[in-house]
Amino acid sequence: MKAARYFHQRLGTKDIGAARYVPWLLGLTLACPVQAQQQPREVQEPQPQAAFRDVDTSVPASAAAPEAPAALTPAASAHHYALGMAYGWSPTYVGSNDHKSYLRPVLSLQYGRFRFSSSRGNAVLNHGFDDRGSGASALLVERARFHLSTSVRIDGGRSNSDDPLLQGLPEVRSTLRGRISAGYALSERWSVNAGLSQDLLGRSGGAQLNTSLRYALDLTPQTTVGVGLGAAFANSTYMRSHFGVPASAVGTSPLSPFAPAAGLYNVDMGLDVMTALSRRWVVFANAGVSQLRGDARRSPLTQRATNYGVLVGVAYRCCR
Repeated sequence: MKAARYFHQRLGTKDIGAARYVPWLLGLTLACPVQAQQQPREVQEPQPQAAFRDVDTSVPASAAAPEAPAALTPAASAHHYALGMAYGWSPTYVGSNDHKSYLRPVLSLQYGRFRFSSSRGNAVLNHGFDDRGSGASALLVERARFHLSTSVRIDGGRSNSDDPLLQGLPEVRSTLRGRISAGYALSERWSVNAGLSQDLLGRSGGAQLNTSLRYALDLTPQTTVGVGLGAAFANSTYMRSHFGVPASAVGTSPLSPFAPAAGLYNVDMGLDVMTALSRRWVVFANAGVSQLRGDARRSPLTQRATNYGVLVGVAYRCCR
């Protein structure tokens, strides 16, 4: 159309001789776009690809879907935490005939290899039953089957007001305990763990060695059940402060003097259940039975050698 208008302006409407060429120019102008549109089609015509018939040109799903930025994925987060509440029922002290109920927070905060946890907080954050102890800890070694960590925590000791039988005896003072823990996965379901702790302030807390054998089974993708067997050993310092009756307390306590020796003092068995309500929320429960052995069982402080305890709780965990 632009070409026709050009010739019309150049030749004028009175130029009958030139006007007879206008229809021909219009047809030529209209034909040019058609040819321009058809030419790319010819370029896009499929070419013979015999040499590429055996080549797989499909795009893998992993390459086709763009990955989320590392900073936005939960696994890339440098910190994780768990926060919840638990209700428990247990003896007033190991060997007591009385029980107490309590409500306490469940907390665990991890940044890289460092972690701060309350009791049971580690197990909740670990999505399992491998509780590496409470307090401030650092992961020293972590392999596919083996882990090694160290920690410090506050040991609250024992007060004479915990039970009437303790009246007149020296209190077990609170102290700072250092601990080194190790665990090894025997298989996908079986694991062994050990932890050695020591009183760091020299307040008669002594040393302890705790060992355990655990079995874990996934009942469903959301629910895991674990069974554990454990044994606890202690040196003479720990045994005397927790199960002994010193001669100096003869006048203030009706109990006879007793000096326990080092060795095995407790065995236990526990059942754990953990269920994920959602990606973040989890409920957990534990029922355990323990039995004092050796001199701990023969101690005048032991009213009941076999003790029971339960714990139930709920927690929110982020951002694994």
